[in-house]
Amino acid sequence: MAILMEPIAPWLRDLNRFLAQEGGINTYVPPADVLVDDDGVTIYMDVPGVNRDNLEIDLDNEVLTVRGERQVPYREEDGSAGPRRIERTFGRFERSIRVPRGLDPESIEASMADGVLRLRIPKPETMKPRKIEIKEGTAAGSPTIEGTAQESRPGEGATEQSEQGAGAPA
Repeated sequence: MAILMEPIAPWLRDLNRFLAQEGGINTYVPPADVLVDDDGVTIYMDVPGVNRDNLEIDLDNEVLTVRGERQVPYREEDGSAGPRRIERTFGRFERSIRVPRGLDPESIEASMADGVLRLRIPKPETMKPRKIEIKEGTAAGSPTIEGTAQESRPGEGATEQSEQGAGAPA
């Protein structure tokens, strides 16, 4: 017997719309893209209609938090019934995103253009991947040439010792 199930995310979205007041204003949650590369993390967050002065950015341990407010552009005039239907969302928001450990909050670069907040957090040099050079050498476990050179030449070591001993006072 097959059971047809609807995905949870659309179901929750529909429930949220149903429970919201008619003509009410929903809370704004900005969508974000997080891109991680070898040099750091770049985050793009959609914040249309939000002034950069209304944004606050914090990095605490490995949690980046963006707080702000998307203000309602409509004013209720005296005697008017107010908006009939509002589908866009407004209000105060806080969005937290987990980023890799060890990033420096002092190095965050933030810019905003066309309603998109761009945050660039470079990795410190200690966290960047390093290429390790392999040097020419002998196989592991093999004796080195320097360590066996004098032992493989019979008589040379003994001759040097006997000459030194012969010139020494008795």
